[in-house]
Amino acid sequence: MSVIESVAVSLLTVAATFGGGWFVTTRITERWAQIRRSREDNQAAARELQLRYGEFVANWKTWNALVGEHTAQIEAPDDAKWACLRRATEAEGAVEALLARVSAERRLTAEQIDTLGALRQAFKAARRTIRRGRPLAWSSAESEPYLAFKGLVAAAGVLMASPADPRDRPDAAEAARAFRAITGNRHETTWTATGRRAVARPGTAELRP
Repeated sequence: MSVIESVAVSLLTVAATFGGGWFVTTRITERWAQIRRSREDNQAAARELQLRYGEFVANWKTWNALVGEHTAQIEAPDDAKWACLRRATEAEGAVEALLARVSAERRLTAEQIDTLGALRQAFKAARRTIRRGRPLAWSSAESEPYLAFKGLVAAAGVLMASPADPRDRPDAAEAARAFRAITGNRHETTWTATGRRAVARPGTAELRP
């Protein structure tokens, strides 16, 4: 092999080494950027759920002050009751949108589907009570529906904030099946029991107010 050929081979080897290193580095950088975006999206979803829960609590207290046993001793606006129903409806819709997103971005177990379906039903039950003009009878922190609601919000928040592999997302059919199961009517009679189970699984402490 001539000197020129030897130099050419050496240069090609160096170029291939640097080129391969650049390719690997780029792929790693892209992968970490993808993970970071996914983590930020997950945390944003969990914060959105927490915000909706906080709004629900405020709306619940306002509603009970309007129609409960101990009504507020101040004059309420004429549309105060309608405003409470509107806020409850908006919260329910926002939570359902979050659940649609989770269904599209994660492969969900049957247990997770039950938790998310029960959470949706909790918001729905509160909205229906307001629509009927009745107070939410959750006067005690030990109230079964209230305990269940808190457990479901906590469990769903942990799920939404946890890492999800963006390369292992469900296909359209799987996501549709999961969302249909989450929004099914079967949760109407089981959501409080599901909420209690959500915080009584192995490795977790029983829910206390």
